[in-house]
Amino acid sequence: MKLTIVGAGSSYTPEIIDGLLEERCFDPLEIVLYDLPEASERVDIICGLIRRMAEHKGVSVTVSQESRLQQALEGSSFVVSQFRVGLLEARIQDERIPLRYGLIGQETTGAGGFFKAMRTIPATLELTKEIERTCPEAWFINFTNPSGIITEAVHRYSKVKCVGLCNVPYNMNIDAAHLLQAEPDRVYCQMAGLNHLSFITEILLDGRPVLQEMIAGKMFKTQIVKNIPKVQGVETLIGQLGLVPSPYLQYYYFEKEMLAKELAEAAPDGPGTRGEQILKTQQLLFDIYKDPATCEKPKELEMRGGAYYSTVAVILMKALSGYGPVVMPVNYPNNGAIQGLSAASVVETNCLIDKNGVQPLSFGELPLSVGGLIQQVKNYENLTVEAAGEHSYRKAVLALLSHPLIHGYDNAVRLIEEMMTHFSAYVGELK
Repeated sequence: MKLTIVGAGSSYTPEIIDGLLEERCFDPLEIVLYDLPEASERVDIICGLIRRMAEHKGVSVTVSQESRLQQALEGSSFVVSQFRVGLLEARIQDERIPLRYGLIGQETTGAGGFFKAMRTIPATLELTKEIERTCPEAWFINFTNPSGIITEAVHRYSKVKCVGLCNVPYNMNIDAAHLLQAEPDRVYCQMAGLNHLSFITEILLDGRPVLQEMIAGKMFKTQIVKNIPKVQGVETLIGQLGLVPSPYLQYYYFEKEMLAKELAEAAPDGPGTRGEQILKTQQLLFDIYKDPATCEKPKELEMRGGAYYSTVAVILMKALSGYGPVVMPVNYPNNGAIQGLSAASVVETNCLIDKNGVQPLSFGELPLSVGGLIQQVKNYENLTVEAAGEHSYRKAVLALLSHPLIHGYDNAVRLIEEMMTHFSAYVGELK
């Protein structure tokens, strides 16, 4: 199998490689690390680390680095996308610009997610054009955030076989297993919604529904997604909904509290925004990666986030390669699984995945309590994809007007002005 990693200069790369090296079914394995020339030093460091990791584990793998996209893609079975347009410096702007207007500043949710999507969609579509030319049968696994929107754009504007992947649903499944004191393979979580806007609607333990028992027993006191700490009131909210929301839904249900936390972190005497904190962690990680004595994924990588990032990627690649079917939540066109959303809309729900591809499992109607929010944010996602794909100023405004965290026309217009001031080189001209 040949795997091409796009954005290989990311500090995340050793995480996904670690999972692949643990899984011996891909033999022989060829890994190509692709990134822009300006990332060559980071890619060189990661390439050396991967070779040491493989030698340490006794795994035979060919690892190379490539700055020419066509050469990187030739013969690939899988292309993993994890690149960040504008690097962490752009993420920091995604977080800080909205805060100036009293709005949530987050890289996938609200205004920050809109900025990132508008920067990333054009670059992703250029990538998919080359995949269509060079390795049209390859599966494109998208980790690049905002994953659901980017996956929507790929399906809307290309013929590439694309699955959007996120580690949050798997983390929530592991969390449920932990709360039930059960092995994860005994626990099945039914999920429905959108990326970073999904809900566990049922939990099965050995096939028996237990979610309402867990809620009645007040079991949801902890949360495994550490980079979004639980605010006071989430357990009560779960009881009222009868569902378990993704931790990112705190930005919607507890906007005031989350905004206050972000403002405190971004203050001069605070630890900085999440992007600023990650930038410091990244510098530490690359110092560790380039140490010749480092031959394993360092524990410090946990500070970067992305727990089980490699696990979900390997599960998906094995299933698509024919190593038995699996059912897991991924981002994929709805195809009628969730009623009330169009067949083409990319959703995050449980899918049957095997060598024949991806098939969303029938879910039915969304609960009335959350269906309106999901549909509203789906409208925002669709308009954002169209705004980027058509370079439309009008649709950019309409997208932000559709988002529940933007709060009005004046904010929408100001945010687009800010986006063009800071990111026009990536976004292009809006007409």
